[in-house]
Amino acid sequence: MVLNSRALRARLHGRPEGDDGFTLIELLVVLLIIGILLAIAIPTYLAVTNAANNTVSQDNLQTALTGAKVYYTNSGQTYSNVTAPGGLTSDIQQIATGLSYTTTISSTGPHVVSVYTPSTGTYLILTALSKGTNDCWGIVDIPTEQSTPVQGSYGPGTSFFVVRRTASCNAATYAAGGTAASATSTTGFPAG
Repeated sequence: MVLNSRALRARLHGRPEGDDGFTLIELLVVLLIIGILLAIAIPTYLAVTNAANNTVSQDNLQTALTGAKVYYTNSGQTYSNVTAPGGLTSDIQQIATGLSYTTTISSTGPHVVSVYTPSTGTYLILTALSKGTNDCWGIVDIPTEQSTPVQGSYGPGTSFFVVRRTASCNAATYAAGGTAASATSTTGFPAG
């Protein structure tokens, strides 16, 4: 009996002649490779997404600070009355920053900035919540020396802070004598 090469191959691999499908082992190997690739890709994707969310919050706070400094300059070098009567919205809302401001509730996302200033108007705290990480990013602007430290600074100057994995991101929480930040910096936002 003479066997052609195809029949010989089929007999060696244990397949009947003419069956050119995949074996169970081949399919399992492919699924294993896909699983390994997903195990590598998913954490990387989540890390990049969280970093992007943090960056959006930080950029929006920088924009809000620019608007607040315009308000400070236009109002005679004070943050007094930066919050509207009744505390429902902020007068810096009138400066076109494209953000929403709140003084009575916590920030609910990167485009909603919580604003706090004492009645004396001597300093300003802005916070924004980063979705995904639940990190509360903040900026403290202290134009003049303070008698009580605000997030560890007596001023003058601008400092930046983050509170990691928090349930609340209300600027008033981080006022003088309030909750301390997880990390602070005077040169820019602390490393995420």
